[in-house]
Amino acid sequence: MAKPWIPKNFDEAAKRHAGRRKLHMRKRKARADRIVRILGTKQAALELRDCPYGWLSVAAQVMNLSKATVSRDFALVRRIHLQFRRLFGRAFDPMRDQIVWTWNWNAYGFIAPESKNVGYPKPIGKFPFDTRIQETDESYCGFNQLSWQNTDYRSEFSRRDWAKSLNWALNILLGARRS
Repeated sequence: MAKPWIPKNFDEAAKRHAGRRKLHMRKRKARADRIVRILGTKQAALELRDCPYGWLSVAAQVMNLSKATVSRDFALVRRIHLQFRRLFGRAFDPMRDQIVWTWNWNAYGFIAPESKNVGYPKPIGKFPFDTRIQETDESYCGFNQLSWQNTDYRSEFSRRDWAKSLNWALNILLGARRS
């Protein structure tokens, strides 16, 4: 049985804490890199998106990880897809959308073209990176699918559309006056 570690002074305890924090940060960064790779793979292989059953052992061999680690990574990828769909109302596309991690790799948020167009260049949402921690409504920062709807309908019309609608309205008005 191992003897428990007892610090002799505060500096020794602080150094150990800093070392552990760095180690866990490196592990979270490695996991984030794996998650991004899996997200790209799931976009290419559509059968992985629905159910990873049968793919865990293959993915574990390819990534040189245990099945448990790959299972947790797949669970997080499924959770990311659900969170993104709840936030933006569409599927996550790794070519257009980004996942941005916090400085210490504790949480992540999304950057999508919809959020940029509305005026939010920074990541939307603050979701916990740990799958044991459930996201709350506060994780969504008050945003949902309706937050990205364009309320300025004039911006959706081209000049040609404006001319057609104006012509139509004038025809109705002039037709009503002639009668």
